[in-house]
Amino acid sequence: MSDASHKELMALQKAVADMRDAVARAAYKGPEPDFAAMRKDTKMPEIVDEFEKAYKGVTKPDAKSPEIEALRSSFVEIEAEAKAHAEHATKRIAELDLELKAIEEQRSKLGSITMDEYFQTNPELKKKIDDRIKNDQWFEV
Repeated sequence: MSDASHKELMALQKAVADMRDAVARAAYKGPEPDFAAMRKDTKMPEIVDEFEKAYKGVTKPDAKSPEIEALRSSFVEIEAEAKAHAEHATKRIAELDLELKAIEEQRSKLGSITMDEYFQTNPELKKKIDDRIKNDQWFEV
């Protein structure tokens, strides 16, 4: 993974964590009201009973909607696709590292390699050259 993509991934993870923190802060309920203490402190406990009845009667709306479920499922698909791309990239990086090592090895031998040594690593080229010599084709036109 490149440095730029790593930085983008870290920024995305930070943004998701920040959103989760903001939602957690907004969802904080606070302490439950102490209706028994309120009844004791007031001269009209019936009003506290009415408030308690109204408080316990409050219902929260259901947050289920087809849009939210569609977003969740598409997020799962996108996440799976991203993981597949990451795995492919990791494999490709390993392949490229092997190619780089081979190139570095060839570079180090470049000044001292003989034709016989080169033909050992590329036998198809030796066969092609031998065929051209046999057919008296010394120059390409």
